[in-house]
Order: sequence, then C-alpha cells, then structure tokens
Amino acid sequence: MKRDVLIRLQGEQQYDHQPPDRVELTTEGSLERVEGRLILSYPETELTGLEGTVTSFEMEDGRVILRRTGTVSSLMEFAVGEVNKSLYETPVGALLVTVCATAVEIHMDENGGNLKVSYAITIEDLGMGQIEYRLEVTPLS
Repeated sequence: MKRDVLIRLQGEQQYDHQPPDRVELTTEGSLERVEGRLILSYPETELTGLEGTVTSFEMEDGRVILRRTGTVSSLMEFAVGEVNKSLYETPVGALLVTVCATAVEIHMDENGGNLKVSYAITIEDLGMGQIEYRLEVTPLS
C-alpha cells in the first residue's frame, strides 16, 4: 500500500579544499513496499534545480538505490565498501559518477523512519568528495 509521507532531508556535500555545502529540504512524497523493498519517492522542484525529476530511494537489506528519472536520469547503488559506477544524465550531457558507500543505515518500515547514506564520490575521475544524506520520514495521515 502506498502511503503519503512528509520527508525531511538534510544533505551535506564536502568537495576537496572547499567548505561543506549543506542543504535542508522538507517535501511530500510516498512510501511503499514493493517486492520486499521499501521505496521512498518525491518530485523534485525548482528549488532543488531538478524540476521535472522524480527522486526515489529504494531500500533493502543494507543496500540503497538512489534513482532519478525525468529531466535528470541516474541510478546510484550504495552498500558499504562496494564501488558503483553509473552515468548521471542531464539535458546538456552525461557524466561518469563513481561512488563508494561509507555508511548505510536504514531504520524504516511502511510507517516511516530514518535513512542515512554517506559516500565518497568521484565525477569523471576528478573532484573527489564526501556526501551524506539523512532523511526522516513521517506519515501524513
């Protein structure tokens, strides 16, 4: 059963030799269990610069897939210690993105909960950085 939820997302990006960039976002989305996997989805807005894109976090057994579809298309998979390479496709071209998760903490069920994903990122074999997302999910009804 799909459930309407409120999502509070906190993100921090730290690229080499630059101060951290922090973002906080509160938005509405949906949470559902499909074939044993929890899927949390929300539409991006003009505020995030990804208007026309739907972002989904698919969670299962210590593994998270971050999927974006629409204006931007990407699929990044996170499991601690695993390296994942993928294309991040935008209207102006595609970039090769390599990620390696340093933390994946899933404390969520169909009623909401918390998710934390931390990872190292390399874009086109350049610009190493660290990114962390923390999500708090609560039912709307």
